[in-house]
Amino acid sequence: MRAFKRRRGMYAARLDTDERDVIAALVADVAELLGAGRLEARDPESVVVGDGNPRMRIEPLPPPSDPAVRRLLPDASRDDPQVAEEFRRLTEDDLRAGKIARLTSLWDALTTPTEGWRADAFVIAPQDAKDVAAAITDLRLVLAERLGIRTDEQAERLYDALLDSPQSEVEEVDEILDPAARRYLVAVYGALSWLQESLVDLLLHDLRAAGRPADQ
Repeated sequence: MRAFKRRRGMYAARLDTDERDVIAALVADVAELLGAGRLEARDPESVVVGDGNPRMRIEPLPPPSDPAVRRLLPDASRDDPQVAEEFRRLTEDDLRAGKIARLTSLWDALTTPTEGWRADAFVIAPQDAKDVAAAITDLRLVLAERLGIRTDEQAERLYDALLDSPQSEVEEVDEILDPAARRYLVAVYGALSWLQESLVDLLLHDLRAAGRPADQ
């Protein structure tokens, strides 16, 4: 895996076949959690994720039962259940659609070679960088929930434990995940965090160079 760099007017990282397959599988899993179905089985020409118009749901919508999905679609208010329920009713369908659309685009980019580039190039157009970064955030949120990560400090401790003592410390803190699976998820979480950081740094550098605020 190589970090994102600006090349030929695009943002390009390098992912070997195994790295690409691992991330693409995770993208498909998260999209399925959000209700997209399996991306591998879809007909791209027949899938409509949304037309950009807001929808008004009439009936109440309960919060997701899966804690990982709840991290992706959190309550708007922790103190007022009625506010949280109403906000979820009004916004969740569109939030899901937007996340699925970004994940689908990321999956396509990972599984489709970019013409004119080397086989291991993962190429993103600058105008798509914010959506790719947002999709990677969703991947990291799901992994963080599965790993019990709530803070950056917890993530650092887990990753350091994996590097320093892969057979002990990482295993001891989890009673649900298989130790090998946990080490695998920690490694993927660390790799995605590093890859996303390189993309965001590049995007912010270009925004500053263009004299535009970072939130545009």
